[in-house]
Amino acid sequence: MEILHFVLGLLRSYAAETLLGLFALLTAISLEHVGPRERFSWRERLPGILMNVVGSPLSLALVLPLAWIWGKLGLGPLLIVPLWHWLEPLGTAGYLMQIVVLVAVADFLAYWRHRVEHACLWRVHVVHHAPRELHSANDLGHPVQNIFNFIFILVPMSLIQIDGPGTPFVVGAIVTLAGYYIHSPVEWHLGPLRRVIVDNRFHRIHHSLEPRHFDKNFGIVFSVWDYVFGTAYEPGEEWPAVGVAGIPAPRTVMQFLKLPIVMGGSGERATSADVAGARRTASLQPSAAALPD
Repeated sequence: MEILHFVLGLLRSYAAETLLGLFALLTAISLEHVGPRERFSWRERLPGILMNVVGSPLSLALVLPLAWIWGKLGLGPLLIVPLWHWLEPLGTAGYLMQIVVLVAVADFLAYWRHRVEHACLWRVHVVHHAPRELHSANDLGHPVQNIFNFIFILVPMSLIQIDGPGTPFVVGAIVTLAGYYIHSPVEWHLGPLRRVIVDNRFHRIHHSLEPRHFDKNFGIVFSVWDYVFGTAYEPGEEWPAVGVAGIPAPRTVMQFLKLPIVMGGSGERATSADVAGARRTASLQPSAAALPD
């Protein structure tokens, strides 16, 4: 019976996450047609959309068993940070402060997860950088990357006391929408405010093909982490080409899923280590001129 409940929970989570993600993604794509700096057709966006759809069940299949094991360990009550106990007396202001604090904590953890992925887990993270077209549909990653999210973000966040199940939904929605915006090829940007909050110009530097941009601008919501830890690059009016040199942009779901294997072995080159420890350099070579379907 316990296994049945787990499977049903898995299916409910998949359905909810897929529907919410698709709604947010389609909303972001629609907004990209208002004031675009670059235009992409729906056909050009299709590989990213399909990867987002297919990636959801694969990600849940990997992460939910880990979440079940983590819940069974019962460590939370021993380590819990009583955030809501501190903020509840403030009423609505306390709730809003809770959201801001949780987004900031999640983003701080994501910043360091992101740096670890570039330093040690590039073969998986390269899937996110491989597209040569930057738009919200290409805010994607390999399903295996969600194991890193679980370890670096979900486990620490589970040790913070909150007011209820609605709060993680709100925090997740904010982070998701921010992720779509920073990948969007629109004219809207935050100007001087980007020294605190990431905008699309700031994040485009992170995807740049130019070596001077490698390992810069890791933040997703707050750019302040990059300024504090020395990884910030002010983009100004720069709008560089993006992607990974030597790796054709994946055009099918199977190409995205196989990329960590295809680029392995002799395909990895060491020259990126000479550029601030980067793993993304022009000498990366796939095992074939084009990725297999």
